[in-house]
Amino acid sequence: MLDLEQDYYNILQVHHDAEQDVIDAAYRCLSKLYHPDLNRTPAATERMKEINMAYRVVGNEALREQYHRAWMQKNAWRTLSERETVGWRAVENKETADAYGMLDSFFRETMNEKWEDAYGRLTHSDRESVDFGAFLEWKRAVHAVYRLGNYHISYFRKYKDCRYGGKVYPKIYHFIVRVTELQQVTGQIVESSSHKYVADDGDALRVCLGTDDLKPITEKFLKLARMIPKSDLDDVYVKVIDKIDVKTGMLTRDGWIEEAEREMNRSKRYGNRLCFGVFGFAPQLSEDGALHGEETLEKNMSYIFDFLSENIRKTDVLGRCSDLAIALLFPETTPRDGKRALEKLAGLLKNDSYIKSNFPCRISAAIKRPAQSDSVRDALDALLEKVGV
Repeated sequence: MLDLEQDYYNILQVHHDAEQDVIDAAYRCLSKLYHPDLNRTPAATERMKEINMAYRVVGNEALREQYHRAWMQKNAWRTLSERETVGWRAVENKETADAYGMLDSFFRETMNEKWEDAYGRLTHSDRESVDFGAFLEWKRAVHAVYRLGNYHISYFRKYKDCRYGGKVYPKIYHFIVRVTELQQVTGQIVESSSHKYVADDGDALRVCLGTDDLKPITEKFLKLARMIPKSDLDDVYVKVIDKIDVKTGMLTRDGWIEEAEREMNRSKRYGNRLCFGVFGFAPQLSEDGALHGEETLEKNMSYIFDFLSENIRKTDVLGRCSDLAIALLFPETTPRDGKRALEKLAGLLKNDSYIKSNFPCRISAAIKRPAQSDSVRDALDALLEKVGV
């Protein structure tokens, strides 16, 4: 499950220090864009597989801790200049790298809602002009509309004896910051760029705020925040996430039923052929007579989903209809052809070396052509009864 060559943070478009709720929100938002239930392009299917794999790791506290250590060992050694993209000026010296570190800390603290720490990194002049209360109100207003998921800082240039915000600083370091944010009004992931400055403030390098009046900006974001339907804020995500089994990446029972109902309606309207299938898995007991633990079960069901996904048609649809059962939707397929497909898939599953070693189980299958009067739920329940799940 842990592929240390993959940058799971980059796949999910989040910073490596992002809080869990930001990671969860990024996953939900990406699912809206790429899940096969909503986006039927082949590229989206492959992208969703990557997203699911990334979320299985960094969305799990224990796995993320293990992965994060390896990620830091692989990435933290790089110097700032090696992280710069082609076309940007190279970092000039340690002081420039320190300025980068100051701005990076400011963004990390902002992302993790450590407002007091972020405020402490502003220049003396900024803190004299803007008190912490105004700064906090501004940050919270912005945070209600945008959730910062990732950012990339690029060094641009240095200025000497430069005036900024009404004060002359001996040195000012100019950076371009590209951010990826979740726009909570629309539920979209958006990207933008801005110019940020770090000044030599006498006793230390500090971040320039760039304004001495935050009230107009705060009011703007408060108005935007009021546009978010508070009682329905999570509904945007729940409608999608309820259709996805996060642990395996399959459609849930409800998600599969919804897809099957659409296909049933097309079948009734145009007379298309259609059948449903189900695989049931009865794991063998371990030596001490216990069933597989939940984590092991989820890992094995995830493997089976990936395995089946590679061996079915692009038009077929998989769904996890119980802990130990997977439903298949076969559009444009007769029951005879559906039965042949199930038998072929069952043979591949039984002969797979991973399943033999890690998930020894009895595999049963059933196929059904739903009658015009059948509901999808009734047809699915009948199949589950046949396979004993």
